[in-house]
Amino acid sequence: MAAKYNIKVQYAAWMAVCSLATVVVMTLVHLHQEAEVRLEGVRTRADLTAKALAKSVAPALLSNDVSRIPGVVAAVAADEEIYHTRIVDKHDKAVYRPWQERSLSALVVVQEPVMQDTNQIGFVEVGISQASLSAGLMQTVLSHLLIGFVMTGLAVGAAFYASKPVRDSLADMLRYVKRVAAGETNSEPLESDLAEVDQVGTLLNNLVANVQEAQAKLNRAQRELKSAQKEMDEYTYVISHDLKEPLRGIEAFSKFLVEDYRDKIDEDGKHHIDVIRNSALRMQRLINDLLKFSRLGQQKSPLAPVGLNAMLLHVKLNLQYALDQKKVELHIDKLPTAVCDATAMTEVFHNLISNAIKYNDKPHPVVEVGCQEHADAATGKAEYRFHVRDNGPGIKPEYFEKIFQLFQRLHRDDEGTGIGLTIVKRVVEWHGGKIWVESELGKGTTFYFTLPKHPETKPAGPVMDVATSAAKGDRKLATSV
Repeated sequence: MAAKYNIKVQYAAWMAVCSLATVVVMTLVHLHQEAEVRLEGVRTRADLTAKALAKSVAPALLSNDVSRIPGVVAAVAADEEIYHTRIVDKHDKAVYRPWQERSLSALVVVQEPVMQDTNQIGFVEVGISQASLSAGLMQTVLSHLLIGFVMTGLAVGAAFYASKPVRDSLADMLRYVKRVAAGETNSEPLESDLAEVDQVGTLLNNLVANVQEAQAKLNRAQRELKSAQKEMDEYTYVISHDLKEPLRGIEAFSKFLVEDYRDKIDEDGKHHIDVIRNSALRMQRLINDLLKFSRLGQQKSPLAPVGLNAMLLHVKLNLQYALDQKKVELHIDKLPTAVCDATAMTEVFHNLISNAIKYNDKPHPVVEVGCQEHADAATGKAEYRFHVRDNGPGIKPEYFEKIFQLFQRLHRDDEGTGIGLTIVKRVVEWHGGKIWVESELGKGTTFYFTLPKHPETKPAGPVMDVATSAAKGDRKLATSV
């Protein structure tokens, strides 16, 4: 994350950068111009010296009296910055050269012909140092640096002064936002020196008003929801009491007919009575499952660490009759301790294993329960992936989603109500997991579901032994799917 700076520092930094950039550009332009002017001045000095020297040594070259030349050079080329002087006669012979050769690349070198009337009898070469040029340019740089420091200081001071209204307005807005968050504004307008800040205050007031209106609507909706929930609870009581009571009477009296009047009723009559009794029993199961489904969201217990292997032992105990009747091999791998609602998760395993037993058509049915720990592909969080696998008839792909919907049944049996898998899906999703099915016709079906390893809801207490708590009457298992 980038570093955060207050507005005063940002203003000062930008003004300093702009000032320094301006000074640098002006310095470069001035240096370029100053270098050209000073270089031209140095070249002019060299030209004047070369012309004077050419005129002075002309008689000595004409008379071929080279002994006079050093004196002439010493008198004419007396400038301390002249580091190179060379005189050449008409035969291109150097009759005078400096006693110490210097590199000409660091000098400004000019040549001037030595003339006698219209005839050139030699030439003079003069090289002058650029020390004065460098000194002048350095002086220019130092003066510009001084100007740059002064301008930067003035710019920083101006930035502090110019940013004060903005800083004061932002401070007012910050205090105002804190008051809004604390509910202390009472729709008071925000007043500042900046129109934009005032606009933000107006928008914030409008937002607060909208939030308050939405909160009032939400409160009304919650009250209506509680009222509807109360009515639903009353309706649930009617179902559990008024509807189940006549069904129990139908089932009981049909049983009395079969047992007490067996000799007086023919086979068709017995069959009809069995149909009545089975229908009454199925209706009772349906009502029980509907009640269980409707109360699922209301009976959520706090999540707690649950030893799943102990839970599966209790599930196996409850399904032992069905396992023995169909001679099912139930294999349970070592399962982890998961944070969940023990009652609801017992319902999940009971429904899935019960279905795997009930609808298995193989001579040697096999049901496997296992778990693997892995990371969720979307969030990267650790989770448990459970599976309940059977070697039954399988499910067609077009039913993979439908089987989790309410009252969806693949088999028209007398026991199933089409609610069991809907309950399983609801429980898994409430725990923050997901459920899906994979199947191949004729080879079997596998139900997968996940549970977060570290759910957001905090555990309610220590690890619970489901078998022990169920023995105390704290756990109720489903009797049908």
